[in-house]
Amino acid sequence: MSPIQAIKDWYVSLDKELQSDIAYMFVSLTIGDRQVAPAAAVRRLLQWFDVRSAGTEHEDALAAVTFRASFEYLFADRFTSAGWIFPEQMFKDVIREAAEGKEASKIATSAFRLLRDLPDRKTKWKEAGDRWNALINSTLNDDALRQWTQDQFLASDFGLTQD
Repeated sequence: MSPIQAIKDWYVSLDKELQSDIAYMFVSLTIGDRQVAPAAAVRRLLQWFDVRSAGTEHEDALAAVTFRASFEYLFADRFTSAGWIFPEQMFKDVIREAAEGKEASKIATSAFRLLRDLPDRKTKWKEAGDRWNALINSTLNDDALRQWTQDQFLASDFGLTQD
């Protein structure tokens, strides 16, 4: 299985809410499509996976490196309890400011919902992170990517097929 297909398989196995979070951030920040609606971002990311997996072995591996680096930069802190301290405090601050009648009242309802759902989101992200780290250790580390690329290159040179 190609590295980008392994990432796609991991991604589609996630909870829909996590898929949406990842897709929106990746598509808007990494791909640069800042006009994408959150609902359309999932389709756009799946399309990106498909286009990259249809390329050469080097394009596939480089797409995996790009996704890996972007994903870890944007989301690795969500795999630990410490990574949730700032969001939790921010939601509490927004709710407190809304109670005091400050400007934050415009987003207080969303902050309250996010704060209420935080324990469930933490659990989902921890599980996703555990599976992500297993994927990194087995398929997406630099050595595994180099080996896969070399195997695919040699297989195409000699007319062999490998997965």
